[in-house]
Amino acid sequence: MNIKNRPSLKFTIYLAGYNKDLEYRKEVIENYGEHFNILDPMTITFDEVYEDIGKELSDIYLIRRDKKMIDQCDILIAKVEHLPEGKIMIGTFMEIMYAHTKGIPVFIISSDDNLLENPWLKFHCEARFNTVKDCFEFILSKEK
Repeated sequence: MNIKNRPSLKFTIYLAGYNKDLEYRKEVIENYGEHFNILDPMTITFDEVYEDIGKELSDIYLIRRDKKMIDQCDILIAKVEHLPEGKIMIGTFMEIMYAHTKGIPVFIISSDDNLLENPWLKFHCEARFNTVKDCFEFILSKEK
């Protein structure tokens, strides 16, 4: 076995955040996908699952699927923002809590400094950042 030609191991990152924030997910995959294995739960959308198995079963399926994906990751990155129409990021906050209880490092991204200073978020994450770029540059700097 030739170790020199062996591919390097990559961290696996789970992307948590608002399911309609496709720009965040696209930015991560395009700019950092070569450095990490990215687990994006939105590769299969809620609507696709609802259509296939119905709403009642799909809610159970999606939560179990997302928890399995989190169990497989090395790092959870959550983009947390205020949502339109007063919606709340309950799923994202639950994913943060789940990863934290499993000992998986959590990194938070938000353009809102008030959210980044929330004591609950501060307690349940390793570090907080204003941009995707800052978060990934921090992680890449720790790999070396």
